[in-house]
Amino acid sequence: MHIIVIGCGKVGSSLARELVNAGNDVVIIENDKRLLQNADDIDCMKINGVPIDKDVLKSAGIEQADAVCAVTQDDNMNIMTSQVAKEIFNVEKVITRIFNPRGKVLFEEFGLNTVCSTTLTVNAMIRALEDETGEEAHRIFGTDIAYSEIDLENKHVGMSVNEFGIVAGKHVAGLIRGGKMLLALPGMKIEKGDHAVFMMVQ
Repeated sequence: MHIIVIGCGKVGSSLARELVNAGNDVVIIENDKRLLQNADDIDCMKINGVPIDKDVLKSAGIEQADAVCAVTQDDNMNIMTSQVAKEIFNVEKVITRIFNPRGKVLFEEFGLNTVCSTTLTVNAMIRALEDETGEEAHRIFGTDIAYSEIDLENKHVGMSVNEFGIVAGKHVAGLIRGGKMLLALPGMKIEKGDHAVFMMVQ
């Protein structure tokens, strides 16, 4: 895939590095020449220029791009670049990093696929505090769903899944028993050695 990464901070450079290692054709666009040094070890094209400039985007091959990832530290820059990529150059897949969680719904109404760094960090902290592990995230029908796993204690044995969900204050999607995932069903009881799988909307 031909992927354009907008921004070369820690996130942008790390993303570009992973994409290149996976065999993708990557181009990085960064307005700050100093930040491009983060990508000195990455075998890809790097452009020092304003990301919303059409000529800069064209030089990055946006007309043939399969995807654009806008991951600068500026919400406005990410949103404007994403809109240019989507509306003017008709890039099929555009992913926008944002910091303000309040803007997520509004931005997605404009057709932007957003990833909110603030929300992801807060949720990760909460799960760590509650000893949840094995987080996975999926996008289902336009909604980001996060799954996490927690070890159940002996005091939970015999408790119904619904009752445990009320106590935990979270939606229990199912139980992992004997290495297999069992979907939560009415009346299902927790057994010793079970792990609970939580599901939440991000």
